[in-house]
Amino acid sequence: MFRAVQTILCENPYNKLWDSFLFFENEPISKTFLQGIYQKKQPEKCKTLAFQNTAKFIYNIKQSRQYYAAAMQSEILIRPLLLYYGMVSLLKAFILTQDPFYPATTRVLQHGLTSRKIKKNQYSVGEDEIKIQKEGLLPYVYSFLTNKPLENRYKVHELFALIPELQTSYQKVYQKGNLIPVNLSAYYDFQHPSTLFYLPESVLDYTHRSYHSFIDYLNRYNTGESYFAPSPLETPGGIIRIKWNHPLQQKVTENGNGFENQLFVADYKGNFHFLISPTAVLPEITTHFMIMYILGMLCRYETERWGEIIFSFSSEDMYIIHEFLSISSRKFPNMIYDVLMKERNIFQMS
Repeated sequence: MFRAVQTILCENPYNKLWDSFLFFENEPISKTFLQGIYQKKQPEKCKTLAFQNTAKFIYNIKQSRQYYAAAMQSEILIRPLLLYYGMVSLLKAFILTQDPFYPATTRVLQHGLTSRKIKKNQYSVGEDEIKIQKEGLLPYVYSFLTNKPLENRYKVHELFALIPELQTSYQKVYQKGNLIPVNLSAYYDFQHPSTLFYLPESVLDYTHRSYHSFIDYLNRYNTGESYFAPSPLETPGGIIRIKWNHPLQQKVTENGNGFENQLFVADYKGNFHFLISPTAVLPEITTHFMIMYILGMLCRYETERWGEIIFSFSSEDMYIIHEFLSISSRKFPNMIYDVLMKERNIFQMS
């Protein structure tokens, strides 16, 4: 999906990210950008389709910018709703790069997911369930991001467990973790270029596997040309060392698609994490969207309960919700920018 990795040093990563979207808010640039994409899909109509979609593409991005700006200035009582519709606008801009005829039917304009309409008295956000519909925005976006099957339903805590930046909060709230930081080795073998990395030895207990069967297990989740192999170097006790090999890339940090494996995810600083329990494996764009949908619906239709959740001292959900809103407002636009540019962009403070 991604051609390369770009590291952008700046004073304010969030502001620099949104400044980067200005690239698309220019009509000649966006028209040329869309025409180049459509050339591969509809070569005989690429100029006409780009002309027809340029304004829609630009205004979706501009509208999203306004939603996010308003969300940053708003109280938490309404922030999820603003962030959700900011996400929707960004996703519509992305879809226009994949489907020049969007929306072909009104069915793709639906949310594409539902939640329980009546919340129980002993309600917990983490235990709430999201049901996926056959048609609508979510399944349509999902179809462009991966060819893996989409499950019918997910619990919110399962989705929280997939976001690397949320792991500290997740462990505090649920007393367990689902992602382990990956430590990349500074050692480099120039005769056999590859990336060496470390995981705690306890990962073998979590997955109930020996060292070699664990490597076989990793290779089942590969999505590209890379593969894992045992390391011949002696390893200190308490950790395991594994080699990552790729026919075209020597270092995983320079590969646009990272490990090219479903069990490894990256945070917005470019650090990698290993997924212990792959009960739910989703593109992270859809994970954020699904959680924000639940929070937005609570905010809009369950106002009293939403107030109790975020302002009550007795709510265990409050802490992780605050953390998610902060992380998602920073990361989701970054992920959309990446899929538009077809490269992984890491915005870091200089």
